[in-house]
Amino acid sequence: MLDTIDKPTIARTSHPAWSLRFDTWTVCAIIAAALLVVTFFTPLWHMTLIAPQYPNDLTLTAYGTTMEGDLEEINTLNHYAGVKQIDPDDVLELKLFPFLLFGFVAVILAAVVVRNRWLRWALIAVAWGFPIGLLADLQYWLYNYGHNLNDEAPLYPGAFTPKVLGRTKVVNFHSECFVSWGFWLMIAAALVLTFGPFLVRFLRESWSNTGTTRPAAALGALVLLFMAGAAGVVGANPSAASAAAPSQDLQAMVAAAEPGATITVPAGTYAGPLLIDKPLTLVGDGWPVIDGGRKADVVKIAAEGVTIRGFVIQGSRREVSDEPAGIKVVADRAVVENNRVRDVLYGISLHESNGHIVRGNDVQSVLEFPAERRGHALYLYYTYDNILEDNLIHFAKDGVFINFSARNLIQRNTVRDLRYGIHFMYADENQMIDNTFTRNLTGGSIMYAKDLYFENNEFSYNQSPASGYGVLFKDVDNIELVNNRIHHNTIGITMEGAPITPSAFVRLRHNLIGYNELALYISTTTGAQLGENTFRGNLRQVESKGGKLQTHNTWQIDGRGNYWDDYRGYDANGDGIGDIEYQYRSAFGELIQRDEALRAYSYTIAQSAIDLAARWFPVYEHAPSVIDAAPLVHPTMSLPDPGDGPGRAAALLILAPLALAPLAIFGGASHSLRRRW
Repeated sequence: MLDTIDKPTIARTSHPAWSLRFDTWTVCAIIAAALLVVTFFTPLWHMTLIAPQYPNDLTLTAYGTTMEGDLEEINTLNHYAGVKQIDPDDVLELKLFPFLLFGFVAVILAAVVVRNRWLRWALIAVAWGFPIGLLADLQYWLYNYGHNLNDEAPLYPGAFTPKVLGRTKVVNFHSECFVSWGFWLMIAAALVLTFGPFLVRFLRESWSNTGTTRPAAALGALVLLFMAGAAGVVGANPSAASAAAPSQDLQAMVAAAEPGATITVPAGTYAGPLLIDKPLTLVGDGWPVIDGGRKADVVKIAAEGVTIRGFVIQGSRREVSDEPAGIKVVADRAVVENNRVRDVLYGISLHESNGHIVRGNDVQSVLEFPAERRGHALYLYYTYDNILEDNLIHFAKDGVFINFSARNLIQRNTVRDLRYGIHFMYADENQMIDNTFTRNLTGGSIMYAKDLYFENNEFSYNQSPASGYGVLFKDVDNIELVNNRIHHNTIGITMEGAPITPSAFVRLRHNLIGYNELALYISTTTGAQLGENTFRGNLRQVESKGGKLQTHNTWQIDGRGNYWDDYRGYDANGDGIGDIEYQYRSAFGELIQRDEALRAYSYTIAQSAIDLAARWFPVYEHAPSVIDAAPLVHPTMSLPDPGDGPGRAAALLILAPLALAPLAIFGGASHSLRRRW
């Protein structure tokens, strides 16, 4: 009987590996795939290039398949800096991106059907690899762009590495890079795949007491979607929140403030012009921009005791008739410090007011203008008792122009890449200490001024063929130069009418005047005193203008002369002073006095051969330009590394010994080879 009884059948069910189930993994996979599809149409990375000649900055936005923005202008800047041109057609990654992206989306959707735990973990790893690989690849390209440079470019900056995230400064440009919408959508997709199922499971278990599992799952999905959307909005641009809100009216903030108040101005762009007509302190937080819209002066200070600090000042009017400035000060005791002044005709102007401090500013004019059309970076007119210190001044007409102004202290400024580094006109009782004037047409032009003091300044690499003076003194009185380094210029020092008054003085003491094509170019109206200076490495020491010099200047101070690297005397008693006088004679210089057209052969082998032959075979005795009765046998100053001199001087160094070899056989060449760079 028992055998005839039917045994109950136990049904066994199982899910095949390829079955489709609408569970949390399926929901998360679909959401992740959708987010990745959106990244195809959204920007992934953004760069803002802050360049002085572009007041509105330049932008470059990278998508998965292309680049958009000011690519042509950026490539123009890259050309001048020796950086390789950016060509999207040459970027392999842009061509592969759609295949990689949509292939990965297809695999995610396939994983909804193919139920394999290891496949899911592989998908999660690849999902994180997309944003991480994007940043790594961008950094690789930026590194290559910053290191594969053309070192013959006009503005060659040297190798550099732009940061894929953050700010990078190169010379006077800097880039600001950040990821955009598409990148954060990739992050959101990876988060959904990685943590989505766990989050929904956690919510379901937490709310299991209510028995509402489906609403819990739905809520979990909504939370995930909210996270993804928030990540996209917030991460697209770190400054999106501040950019979305309109900037306040800065003029209204000034008008509402009580006299003596401090106004902290948050980051943003504020419309100018701005008039400050009460004593206030304006402090920029995050480099807020004041843009004058090319209407007038960007900021005008018309009240005593104003301080402005931490701003980007740009966009002055460009017509020269009103001398528009980035910051114009017409009231006493202003403090202008740590500002970036750019794309303005004149930089910081102090007019008919006194007692100012201009400190730590970066100032430049309109870069798209040639130097002669730009304005001065720091412009002083009828102003007294000011301090100008620690400023970076570049790309303007004149760096520091001082006109009818006195008792000013100019110290620790760097002035480069303009016409005149410093220009004095009718400016008396001024002091110049610890400044650097380099790579200008002329380092300093000092005219119609008196009672000036120069100490520990550097005038270097001012090598314009037309002028290239380290310092020019014309019609000046009571000038003293102490411990200055005047080197690698076309002409070290030029003096005419120095001093212009018989009872006045021009005194040069303990300076380095070296590695110039010509050390001193002096007119017969000059009666300078020179002592303890080092003349070293110059192609020529002294040249006269308008006649003979030997009786006009004094080549000793307090019984001590100068060090001349071509002096061949001796010091028998060891007091550091040569026992025979130093005389400098230049046959070529005398020929120039007779025929100015011969100047075309200056700094050539012809000049060296003429001077050398005149010394070896003195057919007639030409007058010396210098008679130093107490020459020093040791230099008083030196450069750690003189570096490379001008190209033609280097060529002369190489070729001259070869050209003069036959003369060296008969007369000895040691004297001809003493000039070196």
